[in-house]
Amino acid sequence: MVVYYPENNINYTYFTQTTNYSIENALEHIPICHSYDRSRQRCLLTTLHARTDFAHEHKIHYWIAYGTLIGYLQRGGLLPHDHDIDILILAQDTQYLVPFSNSSFSSAYELKLYPQWSTVGYANRSYFRSEGIHFVAPNARFIDREFHYHVDIWPTYDFHPDQPTNITYLKKTLTDYDRSYSWVSSSIEWTFLLKPCIFSGVKAWCPAIPKRLVSMVYGIEANNETNKKCVNETWINV
Repeated sequence: MVVYYPENNINYTYFTQTTNYSIENALEHIPICHSYDRSRQRCLLTTLHARTDFAHEHKIHYWIAYGTLIGYLQRGGLLPHDHDIDILILAQDTQYLVPFSNSSFSSAYELKLYPQWSTVGYANRSYFRSEGIHFVAPNARFIDREFHYHVDIWPTYDFHPDQPTNITYLKKTLTDYDRSYSWVSSSIEWTFLLKPCIFSGVKAWCPAIPKRLVSMVYGIEANNETNKKCVNETWINV
């Protein structure tokens, strides 16, 4: 089924989520460096799977991004050394996460919603560590309650935050953070229509042209995210 949002010229296509994924098979192809690597990798992938089920159930649209997207392009899934998963959502869709923040929707997972999520830009936000909010740039985190590995949920805007009244951007671009937390805009066609993809055995959503997005954010530095080797049970840059 395809859903069309005329106000920002975005289509969403739903696909049926099933449980015929195989995280364990995918893990066999992900190298480890330290004995705890495998449990970390397994937790990240099962947390991503839980997050995709949650998103599908509540029709909250997302797509994998940043280092997670690099992993998908370069090895079909999780980078061996990653400690989190990155996804993007339209900033205005954050409102659909509000009912689940700090609620007991799951015994295994929790959703931490950044209290000032409607405030644009990390520099305009404050930390809320007393509330268990140890992040400021993402809009939310989907967290494994036992091991505390998480999926970061980042916002993307259908306007440029530094030029919110410039209609040149309207309906044509999406803007989110680059590696230095500055704003970077890309053609909306690089993201939509979203495509179903398999990320280390987990059914997920990928942007339409992931190579262009990775090149825009990371350039040749994208290789640094994957060119790591194991030395003395530690992943280090080559």
